[in-house]
Amino acid sequence: MPYAPFLAPELLALAATQRGVFTAAQARAVGHTQNDLQRLRRHKYIVSVRRGVYALRKTYVVVDAAKRHGMQVAALGLVLTPPATLSHESAAGELGLELLEPDLSLLHVTRADDAGTRVEAGVKHHCAEVPESHLVRREGELDLTTLARAAIDIAREAVRLECAVAAIDSALRLGVTRDELAAVMLRCRSWRGARIASRALSLADGRAANPGESWSRVVLIQQGLPPTGLQVPVYDDDGLIGYADFGWDGVLGELDGKGKYGIGVDTDPEEAARIVWREKRREDRLRALGNEVVRWTYAEHHRPQVIAARVIAAQARAAERRQWSG
Repeated sequence: MPYAPFLAPELLALAATQRGVFTAAQARAVGHTQNDLQRLRRHKYIVSVRRGVYALRKTYVVVDAAKRHGMQVAALGLVLTPPATLSHESAAGELGLELLEPDLSLLHVTRADDAGTRVEAGVKHHCAEVPESHLVRREGELDLTTLARAAIDIAREAVRLECAVAAIDSALRLGVTRDELAAVMLRCRSWRGARIASRALSLADGRAANPGESWSRVVLIQQGLPPTGLQVPVYDDDGLIGYADFGWDGVLGELDGKGKYGIGVDTDPEEAARIVWREKRREDRLRALGNEVVRWTYAEHHRPQVIAARVIAAQARAAERRQWSG
């Protein structure tokens, strides 16, 4: 926690164990008044994360959306009355489930009551049963759904098939078995969104390295070009060249995803040049084996015909090469 002389050290120490948040009651317990808290908020030393829960402003505003969502989850856990189970995108964040362009504008809990699905104070309350087999118990924190249940819930709520597939791919990548996912799907088969979740499960493949590759695979399937291989190992006389994201006969496909090659805004220019050179050398080795290499960017997912045209053209070149070499 950043040093904040205007708050009691014991309160800061407590907040550090609660992901940076604290309640008004906890502040009062160490001598702060409600007027103190209101004054600190007016002067922008602290922010209200939710009613009755605060965080240091300089901590809360600088973190990325995923970490901020985690702080909001921690704040919710300090004030939410049971029974409620953290679910959907909020459970995914706690479990390390990678998602494709997740909407983190709301927190999500599931309640097995008859109040119905509703949104209150930034929290979406889903009405559904959570059997013990779908539950992760946590001491001192909100219970949450399992990886399998979180992935299926997100898939059921998804508007886009690629988002549903990415969630289930991620669960498989983290070690969830297809049988576990199928068991959850069976339990949820009559719930809203079950059709898209079932479709996503049928397409899911844990070999996808990230949500972007899941999106690419959905695009390729929808364009009638399902890849015959994922994370295809390629070797030459010098050993392993690397793993191609997608493979067809004589054709390798690569998604140039966000930050794929480790080049960020803070990367040293000389190091960035070395990274680009290494990737160029890698592609030269792939082509030297007689492969056609097709690349597309993350943004080009929105232009699927462009990706398809490149793959089809590469397949035609590969077929022509085989004909001449034969």
